Amino acid sequence: MNVFKPSALALNSRKQCSSGDETLAYTRPRYDIADQSESFLVTTDLPGVAKQDLSITLHDGLLEVIGKRIRQVPKGWKILSEEKEAFAYRLRLMVGDRVEEKRISADLKNGVLSLTLPKEEEKKPRKIMIN
Repeated sequence: MNVFKPSALALNSRKQCSSGDETLAYTRPRYDIADQSESFLVTTDLPGVAKQDLSITLHDGLLEVIGKRIRQVPKGWKILSEEKEAFAYRLRLMVGDRVEEKRISADLKNGVLSLTLPKEEEKKPRKIMIN
């Protein structure tokens, strides 16, 4: 059974979002999910996103990753041609209640975000004695 489901709010197409002074286009990044025995591993490509421009939240079973790639022009440079735009990635996955929230870890290396989501211990039925 696949516990992870793309949120209906996360669309493949590019959308517009407002961020401070400018409007950014955002898109859902490509991602992989692996089921390791003790945890799930979610990896997603976020090229050009710096650690400080990345937000990861989990609320009511919805995992949300937002990463902004901000266009930075060095001081004194004059733009002659401009094809790269600032934009944001947004990934939303329903993870339900099978994840131990307090032990989630994230690592960003070479434009690849790796999220380790430890599994909650499976709750076993408890037999209740009758007095």
